[in-house]
Amino acid sequence: MGTRDLEQARILEERFAEQADSGAAGEALTAIDEAIAIRRDDGSDDAEALNALANALYSRSLVLAATGQADEALVAITEATGIWRQVAEKDAALGMPNLALALTAMSDQQAAAGDDAAALAAVDEAVKIYTLLQDVVPEVAMLPTASALGGLATIRFRMGDEAGALEAMTEAVTTVRQLAANDPEPHRDPLAVALNNLATLQVRSGEIASAVVTLEEVASIVSTLADGDAETYRPVLETVLTNLEQARAHASTVVAS
Repeated sequence: MGTRDLEQARILEERFAEQADSGAAGEALTAIDEAIAIRRDDGSDDAEALNALANALYSRSLVLAATGQADEALVAITEATGIWRQVAEKDAALGMPNLALALTAMSDQQAAAGDDAAALAAVDEAVKIYTLLQDVVPEVAMLPTASALGGLATIRFRMGDEAGALEAMTEAVTTVRQLAANDPEPHRDPLAVALNNLATLQVRSGEIASAVVTLEEVASIVSTLADGDAETYRPVLETVLTNLEQARAHASTVVAS
């Protein structure tokens, strides 16, 4: 296959991105399907070519999932994940971050399909890869690590492993807190989100006193965010304060009994 064909694939992928961003899912899928067909016909097994094919399949999967075509989306993300495994064997620096990304997306789709066991295995592998990447590119890998840990916590909790869920979510908070300590401004929001997710698990696990402490920190962070962007964060703050009030009342009831 010639350079002209691969250039056409790149043009189609750019068209896909534009149409997906504008909400034209059908046209976006048509474009990415054409790009995938070209890249399959190319048949090259070098890392760059395989990475491009996996990227196209990953993109296709996201749009399919967003438009309710869950079965097709899972087929696409599963294939992308398999290809990125091949890429990682040929070029770890290129393949490993993308493999972790695909595993996280695949886990989300498997969980949505009700296959928690498969979702747990996928996100657990993603966490392990991201943890390794933190030693190499911490500034790039830490937030995705925290996100994957949050997914791991959710699935563990749903499967009845409350202790494991709290452990994973606490680790996610610790990871984001490290980022916020070094660079507060862009990481206040993700820290508040991680803490709020931890508080939710604490409440559901019956650890009400701990949830109160966590929500107090969430309220403090969101209050700071609201000072800079009231329109976005003031409603969030009101919700957090309501949750905090309810948790405090629950905690008082538990102590009284």
